Amino acid sequence: MAFSRDTLTAFLHDRFGLDPADLSDDTTLFEAGLLDSFSMIELIMFVEEHAGIRFDPTEVRLDNLGSIGAILLYVAQRPGGGG
Repeated sequence: MAFSRDTLTAFLHDRFGLDPADLSDDTTLFEAGLLDSFSMIELIMFVEEHAGIRFDPTEVRLDNLGSIGAILLYVAQRPGGGG
């Protein structure tokens, strides 16, 4: 299965109880308090596994993980990203 918005929002719903209908690509996941630093670890692991990429420690920051749109853009820009 390719990494997609639907894959990501399904994970956010199943793991953290976030309603996909309430999530736009620009919804701030951490700044709005929807996720916390412990959630970030699970999110990174999910993205790495399902998109077939690895985060460099210098890339673990909100401009890459702070919203659905940021995550999708980050994955799309990575070689082999998309799973």
